[in-house]
Amino acid sequence: MKKYIVFALTLLASLQSCKKDGPTFTPLASLNVADAVIGGRNVKLNTNVRDSATLYSYKLFQIVAGESPIKLYPTNNPAAPYFDQTRTTVNGGIYSMFLTGTASAPENVFVKDEIPPFSQDSIVRVRIVNCSVNSSAISVTLGSAPTATIFSNIAYKSVSAFRDIELKTRLAVGGNIFQVRDSSGTLLASYTLPATGLVSVASSRFKNITLVVRGLAGTTGGTDAFGIYGMTNY
Repeated sequence: MKKYIVFALTLLASLQSCKKDGPTFTPLASLNVADAVIGGRNVKLNTNVRDSATLYSYKLFQIVAGESPIKLYPTNNPAAPYFDQTRTTVNGGIYSMFLTGTASAPENVFVKDEIPPFSQDSIVRVRIVNCSVNSSAISVTLGSAPTATIFSNIAYKSVSAFRDIELKTRLAVGGNIFQVRDSSGTLLASYTLPATGLVSVASSRFKNITLVVRGLAGTTGGTDAFGIYGMTNY
């Protein structure tokens, strides 16, 4: 009988130990990095040597939530990071880092994203960020209604709220063309949301995207030409 009692106590202790030593989960947050640094290079995050945010594009990374060290550095010069600070993040949080400025004087915009839920309507939710270091405040119109402003007075390093844009299967002519204008209404650049692809009419309907204004205002050629590119936001 004594042996059975000892065995039962041993089994109970073992079960309690297993319960305490169960699986643990690392709290994670998402970080969407947009690389719009004038004269910059592709960017890597912390010790992740496999993935890069390519210049004038973006990459979605995961980071450990909490007091999160974030080091974003160009692939050609890891010793001169574009950003190297700690940010407080929450488990399951979604964040965006817009890298801007120049390679010799990088700047950034770090935001906690409040992503709207998927829509049941045929729309895309769009926001815009101005990462053109020498631009004045800009506005945005649609090609289908060039006199109606959908975003206005977006200064350098400003990020707009998301706005619903109609994106029906049968689009109005120019309904997928976003036009960037200066304060006088002069057209500076345009971006056509393509029919297919990761950021496109087909994949973005019901979802959310960010349009990044990039490059040097007044520059029409070369790598750092003024323009726009899109990035996904779920």
